[in-house]
Amino acid sequence: MLITSSQNSVLKKLRALYKDKKLRRECGVFIAEGVNLVKDIPNRFGAEELFIKQSKEEELSFIAEKFEIDPYIVKDELFDAVSDTVTPSGVIAVIKKPITENKVCGDTVLLLDGISDAGNLGTIIRTAAAKGIETVVCASCTDAYSPKAVRAAMAGTFRTSIVETDVRGALDMLRDYSILGLDMSGNCIYGYKKEGKIAIAIGNEAHGLSEEVRKNVSIFLSIPMKNGVESLNAAVSASIAMYLIR
Repeated sequence: MLITSSQNSVLKKLRALYKDKKLRRECGVFIAEGVNLVKDIPNRFGAEELFIKQSKEEELSFIAEKFEIDPYIVKDELFDAVSDTVTPSGVIAVIKKPITENKVCGDTVLLLDGISDAGNLGTIIRTAAAKGIETVVCASCTDAYSPKAVRAAMAGTFRTSIVETDVRGALDMLRDYSILGLDMSGNCIYGYKKEGKIAIAIGNEAHGLSEEVRKNVSIFLSIPMKNGVESLNAAVSASIAMYLIR
């Protein structure tokens, strides 16, 4: 179908899905945008709908073939108006959100405590997937399935289990894990030796770990810094910790 009007009902719903977290949850879907992201979605994830920019129709036909779906072809200016990126690459997929049980797997998991920036959250998920971490627990974080978070995570969204809950729910799930809290006042991370099942806790960008999580931390660890640098970006800190702790 060729969409040539901004009043098209399918396009209006797509626009709403971009903006409305509640609607995405009610529909059980999320949005993946960009050629590099969409082409790398594993085959087990099906596309509910696929939108391709009209000028890219022939070039991106392989993506429609991958999902075995008839795409909506959208007039260029309408596609650009809906897109959440500065320079849209030409494809938007509406993906069925995976059903995840509220449980954790693996000897090392992440506990994200109130991460509020979608770009940071997506970057952490991407790194976790690259490191082979099976579960990322998002406790009172921003929406891990927002378009910006999914874009920042790239295919990481599809390669690790994301559990969204509140802090109390997260701590209940992690009863069998020792929680390691990243904090500037902690012991140097270089001296830590992993023992048993651990959850690496990363706090909010501005406020750090919540008091409830801090009360349950087994040991606080810090990343040493020089030249008067006081802190690192949450996603950078999480990435360093994931690769240093073995």
